[in-house]
Amino acid sequence: MPVSSSRHRSRSIAWLAILLGACTSVTPPAGEGVKPTTTVASPTDQTPTAAATPTPEAQVEPPPVDDPGTPTVDPSERLDAPARYEHLLLRAALPIRPRYADLVYEGNNKHFRGDADAAGLFRSGDETAVDWRRFAAGVGGLVVLRDSLFSQQDHPVAQRPRALMISPSWVTVAVAETLASRPLTAPRTAPLDDDAAWAGTNIDAYFGSFPVSERLFGDATRPLVGADASARIQIENARVSMQMLAAAAQAMIAAAPRGAEAVAQVGAEWIAASDRSYFGVELRRDKIIPIFVENPNEHELRDEGKGLGVWGRELAPEALAITRRVVYGRRLLDGPLAVERYDLRFETEHQRAIALLEELVPRGSSGHQLWLWVNGGTDGHGKGDPAVPYIADFQAKISAANVEVSRVVLLSKPSVRPWGADGKQILEVETDRYAQLGIPLSVQLRTEQLRSLIAD
Repeated sequence: MPVSSSRHRSRSIAWLAILLGACTSVTPPAGEGVKPTTTVASPTDQTPTAAATPTPEAQVEPPPVDDPGTPTVDPSERLDAPARYEHLLLRAALPIRPRYADLVYEGNNKHFRGDADAAGLFRSGDETAVDWRRFAAGVGGLVVLRDSLFSQQDHPVAQRPRALMISPSWVTVAVAETLASRPLTAPRTAPLDDDAAWAGTNIDAYFGSFPVSERLFGDATRPLVGADASARIQIENARVSMQMLAAAAQAMIAAAPRGAEAVAQVGAEWIAASDRSYFGVELRRDKIIPIFVENPNEHELRDEGKGLGVWGRELAPEALAITRRVVYGRRLLDGPLAVERYDLRFETEHQRAIALLEELVPRGSSGHQLWLWVNGGTDGHGKGDPAVPYIADFQAKISAANVEVSRVVLLSKPSVRPWGADGKQILEVETDRYAQLGIPLSVQLRTEQLRSLIAD
C-alpha cells in the first residue's frame, strides 16, 4: 500500500500554491494540537544589533510562510535533567516518549521518516514534520541537519515534500551568474500530469543555470501514463520538488536586475521561509537549530551537494562570500544556527572559523546563538578525535577577536559513546571534563539510555 494519501497530496499542493502566491490557508494534520495557524512573511523576534545581515531588505518581498503552529506537549512527557547533566546533548528518537525538557537533542532525518514501504517510499513530508515538531516542542532544543537537497527533512522523491529547501549552492550559483552578467535560466516546471512538458533528455537544460540532480531528473521525466501506483507517487513527488525549486529559482531570477546582493537576499529568504514552514515560526525561534556544512569534505561536496560550492564548477570567491554572509545571517534572524566543521589541530581552521564568527556574530551584537561544530580530526562520519585538547586555546582566540562570545556555542565532535560495562564511568568523567571547559557534551545516548545510566 503506498504511504502517501490524497490528504497529504492536497496539503503539499496547497503549500506549493502558497509558494506561487496563492496564500492558501492550510489545516494541520488531524491529531496535532497546535496554536492557531497564521501565514507570516517575516520573523517575529528581534534582529541582531550589529551582525552582518542583509542590508536592503526593504526591497525583498519574502515568500509567505505556512506556519503549522506549535504542538501542545503533555506535561507527563517532560522530564527534568539533574543539574549535573544539563550540558548534555542527546539523540532524538521515535517513537516520541518522555524526554528532557531542559536538554538539547540531535535528530536524524532518516530515522524520523520512519520505515520505507516495499517500493522505497516513506510516509508523507507532512506526517514526518508532525513528529519533528512534537519532539521539538518538548525539549530544550533540537539540532536538525538541513543543508542540501538530499540532506534535509523532506526527501525530494521518496515522500511528498512539505517545505523543500533549496540548497545554498543554488543561491551561490545565482549570485555568481549575476556577478558575471550572465542571464539566469530557471529549471523545468509544469503541471504535475503533463508528461510531455516534463519529458527531457538533456539534464543540464532541464535544470537551467542551477546544479543538476540526476535522481530528480530521472524520476520527474518518467511518464505517469502506464506507471503503477507506487511509481506514480515517486514521479509526482519529484515533480512537486521540481516545482518548489523552480519557484525559488524564479524569485532569484526576478531579483537579478537589482544585482547579486538582491539575488542572495531572495535566496536566503526562501531558505529561511522553508525552515519556518516546516517547523513553525515559534519552534524555529526557540527550539530548532539547523546545521549548515560550511566546510565540507570532498565526499560531501561531490556526492551530497553540501556546502556553498558546486563540485566541478568554478565559482567566484566573491559569490561564495556574499552567499555565506547573506544566507547565514538571514537564517540567524529566525533562530539559532549550527555550522560545521572545523579541525582545531590546524591554525588555518582557527582562522576560517573566527572569520566566520566575526562576520556573523561581531562583538556587541545581539541575537540568536551560533553553534560551531569543532573536532580534533574526523572523517565527517562520526569517527575521529574530539576537539577537547584544543578548546581552551581556541576559546582564548575567540575572546580576543571581534566576536560576541555570548552568542557562540562550541560543540566538540565526534560524540562521546558511554556504552558497555564502563559506560557509567565514561559518562561521569566526560561530564566533568566538558563542564570544566564550559561547552556542551554530545553523547550517543537516547533519553531512556541516559536515565538508565544515571539511575545506577
